[in-house]
This record gives sequence, structure tokens and C-alpha cells, in this order.
Amino acid sequence: MDPPEETRELPDVTIRAQETSPGFFIASYHPTSPETHPARQGFSIDTKRGLRGKSLAKVLDFAEAYWRQNYPDT
Repeated sequence: MDPPEETRELPDVTIRAQETSPGFFIASYHPTSPETHPARQGFSIDTKRGLRGKSLAKVLDFAEAYWRQNYPDT
């Protein structure tokens, strides 16, 4: 069985959140213009490195806010 996941498409990034095991999540970021974006290769964060949330929707909200904080003008 595949782990539960949700995707959020924003103008400058696609964020995919997965629940890897109950209560543990990972969010991966993929810029829509990798050739011009500072985070060209994309990156991911997980619950061990500060990702917060109790559901996929909350994880996506946190991940989007994290993106906006670190890349506000891209």
C-alpha cells in the first residue's frame, strides 16, 4: 500500500506531502523553474527536521509557509 500523500501546486513550486508512518511526515519541494530558482534541485523537510502538522492538510500549510518564509520573492 502506498503511503497517503497530497500535492499543492503553487505558481513557483509544487509541494508534495507524504505520511511515511503514523504521525511522521515528509514534504518535498520542486520549483516550477529549476533553471532560475535558487533551490534548483528541490529539497525536502521531515518531522525530524522541524516539519509540523497532524494531518496532510496541516503539513501542506506548514510547508507552504516555510517556502514563503525562505523564498518570499521568487
